Amino acid sequence: MPTNMKNVIADAFFQMVKEKGIDKVTVKDLVETCHISRQTFYYHFQDIMDVLEWSARRGLQVALERSLHEETPDRVIRGFVAAAMDNHDVIRKLLRSQKREYIEKIFVDSLQIYLMELIRSKAPDLPLRYEDAEIALQFCAYGLAGVLLDHCGREDADPDKIADQILRLLQGKLVPMLETTESQTPGCE
Repeated sequence: MPTNMKNVIADAFFQMVKEKGIDKVTVKDLVETCHISRQTFYYHFQDIMDVLEWSARRGLQVALERSLHEETPDRVIRGFVAAAMDNHDVIRKLLRSQKREYIEKIFVDSLQIYLMELIRSKAPDLPLRYEDAEIALQFCAYGLAGVLLDHCGREDADPDKIADQILRLLQGKLVPMLETTESQTPGCE
């Protein structure tokens, strides 16, 4: 059975990040750990950040596949939050990186792709215009990323409570959405 070298490199990368953080992982380290040549590494990836981006997308693809088998939004959200909490050590180390801003962008972009695919599969007939769907996905991706990145690894973090709050927020039950009419809008009399 042929080996998927991208997976081998990504798995080694993930383990090294867990052990020493991303700033100390080098191509040389990965090449030695995987027993491959530099040429093989560069055949599959451009650099360390490319490995990170590919790994994030792979992880979210696995999360998406699990989510598609869940029957309720509640279970989807709970599974997603639990997966983030389970990987809190790696997430925390990534956030302590000198490349934090880029890492956050990868995380948000991956979440946006995850949400888009989840909506396409679970709610293909959602009555939203394209530009509205785009801003809604951005809003949700940034919000989820912020909440997950902030709560990952906290001693007092309760994944079930966080999932419940996210679900209620998405359903408009956590913060009542204000209905405004023209007469209530400032400047309209």
